[in-house]
Amino acid sequence: MTSGLLRFIAAPAIPCYNLPHQRGANHNEPQAAAPGLRLFEREGRVPHDLVVFLQQLFNALRISGIYALVALGITVIFGLTGIVKFSIGQLITLGAFLAFAMSDNGRLPFLLAVPLAALSVAALSLLLERFVFRATIHTPINGFIVSLGLILVLQNIMVEGWGTTAHFIPPVLSKTWVVGGVHMPANDWLIIWITAGLIASLLLILRTTKYGRAMRACAEDREAAALMGIPVGIVIACTFALGGGLAGIAGGLLGSINTINVYLGQSYLLKGFAVALVGGLGNIEGAVIAAVLVGLTETMAAGYLSHPEWRDGYTFGLMIIVLLIRPTGLFRAQGQLQQTLQ
Repeated sequence: MTSGLLRFIAAPAIPCYNLPHQRGANHNEPQAAAPGLRLFEREGRVPHDLVVFLQQLFNALRISGIYALVALGITVIFGLTGIVKFSIGQLITLGAFLAFAMSDNGRLPFLLAVPLAALSVAALSLLLERFVFRATIHTPINGFIVSLGLILVLQNIMVEGWGTTAHFIPPVLSKTWVVGGVHMPANDWLIIWITAGLIASLLLILRTTKYGRAMRACAEDREAAALMGIPVGIVIACTFALGGGLAGIAGGLLGSINTINVYLGQSYLLKGFAVALVGGLGNIEGAVIAAVLVGLTETMAAGYLSHPEWRDGYTFGLMIIVLLIRPTGLFRAQGQLQQTLQ
């Protein structure tokens, strides 16, 4: 079991960026015009430096949405229970595998397979809350330890079901738009719009619906919320299902841009956790803002610095700097959770 956990921690991150200078590298391509002389080259193309900037900006939009979904799944559960659910990484991988199984050989359209996979992962997360995590609600450290054990259990179940070979989900949209030298695959635009719509809908639900108000009340003080007639147990169960559903959607979307294997979710779990820490654990709006910040840091560093393969280091370097300056993250948690973190 220890060796399995070490493999989980040490396995390499899965790259998902297409950098302009890495795509079809042609060393004979003309260089950007000197600064201040002219805006466009003779061929009418955008200067190379601006192309790199815009390409990384587009990449940041795509990956920030995925990070936000993962970070929101972590932070809604932590904000309500104080449990850091590290097994959410395996739920991401499970969502990708289920979306692959449902859409393989044209069984179901991808845009239908992803929601069904997310619902399946949400149902599993609900069962885990009921039969595993509910006993640890009052001792979050036990919940954290249980989630570490679930990593290995779920990983081995997926190995038995799908093996260790890589699987692929063909892109829903194969067209790529090239605007001013910036490559923008239509499939990436689809991911951007889906994640943006989900995040906006989630923020709206948490702000305006009865469930959202109940969840915020429980995050402030579970005992006071129970005295006011709020069914705290049901709210916690629904929040676990919500976190699992977000992980399932993130996994399904990742399956269309990455190879799918049992280690797919691990790097995104760590990035999502870094995003949640930067934004402030338990702060939902902070997680969204931090996801954009982390996405920009990664992609801009990969595009401009001399070692793009160090982009994970830049992300965690940003996390360390933020936590040194503001130990609670950019935005503070509220109520009972804030007292827990202090």
